Amino acid sequence: MKVNLKRSALMLYAAVFSAGAFAHAGHDHEHWTSGVMHALFYASLVGCAAACGFAAYKYFNAKKRSAK
Repeated sequence: MKVNLKRSALMLYAAVFSAGAFAHAGHDHEHWTSGVMHALFYASLVGCAAACGFAAYKYFNAKKRSAK
């Protein structure tokens, strides 16, 4: 699989710096579901980090085993 670096950089730039990404006016921190929603958001970030870490672990261990 060939990765097109220019296209990937352009997509990342568009996602991070687009006006649509900053169009969110905010939300109510006083609402009763605010705490739950923030907890779910941070839990999803932890889950993504754990999945990436596990994938990296599997990748590097598979590389070590194939080198033997």
